[in-house]
Amino acid sequence: MTTQISTKEDIKRLGTILGVWAHPDDEVMAMCGILCAAVDNGQTVVCITATRGEAGVQDEARWPAQKLADIRTQELKTAYDLIGVKYHHWLDYPDGGCAEVDDNQAVQRLVSLIETYRPDSILTFGPDGMTGHPDHQAVSRWAGLASRADGMPKLYHSVLTEEQLAAMRRADEHFNFFFNVDKPKTCIANDCDVLLALDDEQIACKMACLRSMPSQYEAVLATFGDALQRGLSTEAFVVAQDVAV
Repeated sequence: MTTQISTKEDIKRLGTILGVWAHPDDEVMAMCGILCAAVDNGQTVVCITATRGEAGVQDEARWPAQKLADIRTQELKTAYDLIGVKYHHWLDYPDGGCAEVDDNQAVQRLVSLIETYRPDSILTFGPDGMTGHPDHQAVSRWAGLASRADGMPKLYHSVLTEEQLAAMRRADEHFNFFFNVDKPKTCIANDCDVLLALDDEQIACKMACLRSMPSQYEAVLATFGDALQRGLSTEAFVVAQDVAV
């Protein structure tokens, strides 16, 4: 294992970073602190979001389904403004329908963006999609194939430490984050290739970003905000060992 990336200074070793995610908020949950550190370091950061999250209806009266794509689009823009992310692209695939998208088409779109930005590191879900969501799994597959096609960026998969999972378990029992898996993939802290413990400024930004997404996080923050903050105060990734095909 290479020397673990665990500080803001270490984040520089990721170079130009490309995040590839499925829904608005995936980026914030998985790598907000990393993005904050990279922006502060002057690194180029780019994010790609596959869907507008229009299927994630939680309160039809407040955030109606027909308006949810626009609502979540604006919520993510607000979050990126808080972080300082300047480069973002939507793939505009249907929420809940990524598994039905032709892989070749999606991969070619990612390859085109990789050729444009020339990232050194790609951060995304692991093959299990963390929660078992088919959209997450599809995005992981596309990113892996695109990185292989380009032959240059290092691919990192998001994982949870056991400590993170323990902190989030009570909230998960109520809100069912890990709805398609018995247990998400975890990693012993010392075995993670990236393990960033967020500092006060980074965690404050992350929680502000989640508060800027009330259509998804108002209820969970009101009920389990402290537990969620503890669970999200570390961001962990491992280098992909095998690209799913």
